[in-house]
Amino acid sequence: MRLFYLNDSPLRVTADGKLGIFAKSMTGLAEYAKRWPGKVLVSSLEAPLLAEEDDPQMMWADHDLAADLEFIPQVDAPALSRLGADLVMHSVVGPLSQSLLGHHFKVIFTDDWSPAVRLEVGLVTARGAVDRARIRVGALRRTRRLDALAARADGFQCNGHSAAEHYKAVNPSTHMYFDHRMRAGDMAAASRREHWHGDRPLRIAYSGRLTEIKGVKLIEPFIAELERRSISFEFTIIGSGNLEPALRRLESKNVRFAGFLDFEKDWKPFVRSEVDLMFLPHVQGDSASTYFEAMGSGVPVLGFHNRTLTPLLAAGGGGWAVARPDVVAAAAVTERLATGPMELEVQARRGLSFMEAVPFETTFDERVNHFRAIAGAS
Repeated sequence: MRLFYLNDSPLRVTADGKLGIFAKSMTGLAEYAKRWPGKVLVSSLEAPLLAEEDDPQMMWADHDLAADLEFIPQVDAPALSRLGADLVMHSVVGPLSQSLLGHHFKVIFTDDWSPAVRLEVGLVTARGAVDRARIRVGALRRTRRLDALAARADGFQCNGHSAAEHYKAVNPSTHMYFDHRMRAGDMAAASRREHWHGDRPLRIAYSGRLTEIKGVKLIEPFIAELERRSISFEFTIIGSGNLEPALRRLESKNVRFAGFLDFEKDWKPFVRSEVDLMFLPHVQGDSASTYFEAMGSGVPVLGFHNRTLTPLLAAGGGGWAVARPDVVAAAAVTERLATGPMELEVQARRGLSFMEAVPFETTFDERVNHFRAIAGAS
């Protein structure tokens, strides 16, 4: 049985021809290879893009995680047939996704966002009423097109509650998963962490891309409100992006920048030992991994009601959601925690308990079982 994973963007290639993919994707592909009863091949419908070999966000085909994977620079539907594909996995939003339908191989499409989230993301940077109207019309057309493709696929996998709620009505073989990289051992380590008891400044962090859609512009007023309330805190900003220069102009002795952290070597131990509360002010409901990865580190999340955080907390996740984009309300929650540390510990344990039921290993067991059912693999 041959499973083809088609990346939703071009593979990367070094000057000497070595193929690679983002590190997060490679981690997941290695898990597919452990469980799939056959070969896992990695390619794209687009030609590879040149990249530097020392790019910290990339992993290459000679990495240990790629030992059981085969990389092919580019394929199309006829090539997949010639190569004996049994099951092909690809994002439904890919510009060439329609070309995969109607062949002898089975197709599983994926999506991280529901149409409602995709519209929210588009509206974040809208400029005026005309632009918003244009975005809404385009979103409606896109939804109709993607739903037509999803309905024709042999199966569908989607990330999080919002996408699953939509696509389960479109494709009867839809499987929901939570996209994160927290293993059972990570949760075991987090269960041994020391909780904050108010005897030092509250350590708050933001982690993610420093962009508009992540609500990064709200970090500054949030910090200002914490300082106005005379809360004792330290705030660490983890990540990089186009808003980093503006953030670095913050005049606060309570803020520090950690930059990009390697997830396995640096991010996990840092968050587990140096963060008490994760502030994620996302202004839309994208299914961000950081919600899950913070909770799996024993760190509850403070954010705004949206299509990911709200159902996650309702399902048992640990943290708080306030009206979007009310940083004053968020600061009020923080002030309450600063004077009542036990509430922070209760939510930390709640989030960790939720994540212990959905570790990385179980997520991939269930995803590959769904693959096998679609492909008819024993």
